[in-house]
This record gives sequence, structure tokens and C-alpha cells, in this order.
Amino acid sequence: MIICTRDCYDGCIFDSGYSPARSAPTLGFTCSRGRSDLPRNGVNRVESALVDGKEVDVAEAIRRAARAMRAEVDRDPGGILHLNYDGNQGLLTWYYPARLFTAMGASRTDYSICSAEGHAAIGAHYGTSAGALPEEFPGYGAVVLWAFPASVSAPHIWRSISRAEKVSIDVRISDTSRRSRRAIVVRPGSDVFLAMGVIRALLEEGLATGEVSHVRELEEFVMAHTMEELSSAAGVREDEVRWLARFYAEERPLTLIGFALGRSPNGGDAISLISLIPALVGLRRGFYYSNSMGLGIDFNYLRGYHMGGGSRVVGMAHLREELESGRIRLVYAWNMNPVVTMPGGPSILEAVEEGRISLIAHDPFLSETARAADIVLPAPTFLEKEDVGYSYWHDYLVFNEPVAPPRGVPEPDAVRAIAREAGISHPLLEEDPWRAVEVAIRGTGVTLDELRSRGAVRVRNYPPPSPRDGELLLVFTSHPLYTNTQFREVHGRPEPIVHTHDVDGEVVLETDLGSARVIAVADPGTPPGVAWMYKSALVDLDGRSINGLLGGVAGPYAGTPVLNGVAVRLRRSGRRGRGEGEPRRPGDPPEGS
Repeated sequence: MIICTRDCYDGCIFDSGYSPARSAPTLGFTCSRGRSDLPRNGVNRVESALVDGKEVDVAEAIRRAARAMRAEVDRDPGGILHLNYDGNQGLLTWYYPARLFTAMGASRTDYSICSAEGHAAIGAHYGTSAGALPEEFPGYGAVVLWAFPASVSAPHIWRSISRAEKVSIDVRISDTSRRSRRAIVVRPGSDVFLAMGVIRALLEEGLATGEVSHVRELEEFVMAHTMEELSSAAGVREDEVRWLARFYAEERPLTLIGFALGRSPNGGDAISLISLIPALVGLRRGFYYSNSMGLGIDFNYLRGYHMGGGSRVVGMAHLREELESGRIRLVYAWNMNPVVTMPGGPSILEAVEEGRISLIAHDPFLSETARAADIVLPAPTFLEKEDVGYSYWHDYLVFNEPVAPPRGVPEPDAVRAIAREAGISHPLLEEDPWRAVEVAIRGTGVTLDELRSRGAVRVRNYPPPSPRDGELLLVFTSHPLYTNTQFREVHGRPEPIVHTHDVDGEVVLETDLGSARVIAVADPGTPPGVAWMYKSALVDLDGRSINGLLGGVAGPYAGTPVLNGVAVRLRRSGRRGRGEGEPRRPGDPPEGS
């Protein structure tokens, strides 16, 4: 199998003949770029290594690169800056080569140009930026596309929400806006004010039924500004802001949050607040931004940060200042064309022309960066090499198998060869690249052997899905009188009581594995969407084990069964719960405990 490793949401999967996989998530179609990869693969290639514009063999280019880098290491390794980004999402291609520079103590970037702002902003609230998965998208009857032009940039996501009622929020009437029920045009950089207005309307109109931590601080923050101030700052009429708040409360839509927001003024604050709106209307993880940070891949291990992170971090917004300061004397670029894709990229050209830096490029194509470089190493494309790929959207890892003859030097081979020539020895470079990948994907619950044999495997430890309407996430806790099933001889058999936010009476809990008849007790201290039981109450009203609802999911490290956070369906069966003043049931804890 092969996965398109483009900087793209969809992560299309292809068979060995390079036809789009008919199964989910690719569904048998791909975009125009995916269809153009094979014919593009032979055009504008770096056919041989280059030094000062002249063709040399690869070994000579590696010797020259090693000599230049060794000189800078001896002088000050912080003067070396490596630039790389998402030209290819392969774990070997993008991440592993950074180990050379970690080992040297070179300067590195902060990888902030694309999605980092949003990952940090959402993670501050939820612990992770992981949101809804592809199979959850069709279950939503409504979707808000907030700076997310899915009809153009994410065709598989667009297909998955084809039946949903759509609201588009953008700075213009885009193709996605035209194909949505309603389009809201916001002033560039002011999405944060629209989000504040929606939150304010939800709170003051009593529409915020969900649980959000620090809700009082959030309320104080948004209420410090009038609705007139917020709508005016956003460039959106107040009635539109209130309509959007009611749409959230009534339709409970999935919210798709675009990367573009993170690259805009107040972008992190905007993403932070937008991600809270679903929670305010009772949707746990009712958003999608990028799921790559929830897959369990240890990207930092691949880059070698567990043994140090380099001498200095250069913000991607500050490349021009760094080059002009003279602190950077050598730039090594791979998996990226920074001369044209980075802010201040032309300053790389200026620094090369003026002799202030040496530039080494490792590239499959003769890009602008490669054309300007002192030393160029030819690289293979993702169609020509083995790698492991992942997606921003779906939760599959794919073992990438070549479908075209190999060309160039794979990225891990290049950096290890440079290290040998430069006399740089370090455990990071002694670890086999595939071994490093094996370690880095342990948190996914998928092994490299599985990937090699099956091609594509779903991640096993993704954060639990948002419960659908009628579903709750069931968790268990300890009882003060019992240890599992022990001490029933003294205190009697505990009744099977499930605590929910607002349900009372006899109910049936169901999963695909079975059902259990239990007694529900409303507990305002239990958040909406959550149910909990004492783990001593393991037998239902019919004498069946409640553990029959669970099973089939194990932890990735030791195979521990996943018992908490499992989604269960709840339906009423007619019996009333214990009312105020009724005697305590045997399963209830002592008063005051």
C-alpha cells in the first residue's frame, strides 16, 4: 500500500497499483494532486548531486557537506540551522533526519508555521487537540466550517458531511460558503470576537448546558465586553451572532476549525474559544482541528529530543532577523522549499549570494532552494521508498511501499553518511532508523511488523469518541465498603446503580457486546455525557455481569483491558428511581462518606 504524504488533511491511501483504496477513508477517489503524482514524478528532478552547480557523485557531495558541517560544529554548532517541514509526512523522511542536528547541538526551528498554534490552544483545555474521527462525521446533522474551506482543501471530509446542514464562517464568500446553508463573513483576524459573542449569547440566554472547566472565568471574560462591541469588532451583525449561538444550542453541530486561524492575529485565542463552544452545548470532543497529535506517535523520540533538543530554537517567524544577525552560518534544508514557503524566505537567497551562509539542500526536485544551494543531494519521492505515513484526519498508519524505481539518497541514509564522514558519533545515529520508528509508534498500539504485513492498520489508543445522542461514557470507581466482589458477606450484595447527570429510574445499558438492567440515580455532580458505577456493583438486576458490556479493547503497552470511558447506550425501562426521603439502598455509601 501507499499513502499520499502531502501536507493535506485527507491522507489518501492507494493500493499497490496506485489506485485509490475503495475502503474508508479514501472511498475510491482522490484529488487532482493525487491523480497527478505519477506523471509529476519524472519532471524537474535532481538527477545527480551538485556542488556549486556542477554535477558530482553523491559520495563527493556528502564529503563536502560533512566538511562544511564539521567546521561549523568545531566553531559553534548553534551556527547550523536545519529547516524542514511537511513536504512529506513520512516518519523516516520528515522526522528521523533531525537526529543528526540534535546530536550536533545545532539550532532548530519551532515548527510553528502551520498548526502548532491550534494544537497548543486546544490542548490547553482538553489535554489533547484530538477531535472527532472520520466515522463520526456522518453522524452529525449539522456542521460549522470555521475558516475551513473543506470543499476545496479536504474533499473526503466534504464528502463525509454531504448530508449535514452547513454553516460557513470565513473572511469571504468561498466555494464552501456558497455551498452552505448560511455564510457568515467575519473581518480578518477577528474570529476571536465572534467566538466571544457566541459564548456570551449562550451564557446569557441560558443555552450553555454543557460542562466547561473554569466556566466562571470564561463568563467573566466574555461578559466584560458588550455584545455590540463584540459584533462590531467581528464585523458581524448582532442578530447573526445570536442566530449562530442558537444554531449551536439547537443543532449541536460538529465544528471544523481551520489551520488558517492559527496564522492570523489573535489566532490562538480564537481557536481556544471556538473549541470550547461544542463543550458548552454538551458535545464532548465535538470539534475537528487535526488529529495527528492524538495518534500516539512519539515525534520527539524520532527527532532525538529525548537526548537533548539542540542549542537554540529559531522561531519560523524570525528567520530574516536570524540570518541578518550573522548567528546562522550554515543552513541544511530538506522536505521543504523554504526560499519561497517561509516568511523571510528570500533572505536565504540574499545570505547565500552575499556569502554569509552556506546552503545545503536535500530535495527530489530542482526547487528554488535547490537552485540556490551550494550543495544539493538528490532525494527520492514518497513513490520511490519505504516509509510510514499518517494523517491529520483519519487514524490509520500506513506502511508505504515504493511503486516507482528508486532514485536519490533516502533522508536517513544521507544524514548518517554525513555523520560518518564528519566524525560525529552519537547513540541517536547508531540506532537503526526502523528501530526508531518501532519505538516511536508504540503509543499507537500498532507494531511495525503489523504494518509491514497488513499495509494499513488503525491506531488502537485514540481518545474515546464523543458519545452520540443517547450514549454515555461509562467509568467505574471504588466503594468505601467493598473491594471488588469482596465483603458482600458482611454488607450484602450492592444494587447495580449507575449515576448520571439527570436520569432517574430503571434503565438498560447497552453496547454491541451485551446489555445490563440497572438503576439510574440523577447526580448533578456527574457531567452530562458521563455515567459512573461503583466497581463492586458488577451484577445487574437480572444477575448478569456488567462486565459483559466491555471487552475487545486493550492498552498498547501491556494489553490492559480498557474498562473506563467506554461508550454505552442508555434507554429507560419504566421503573422510577429512589426519591427524596426514600431509604438508602444497600449499594449506597454511608451518609457523609
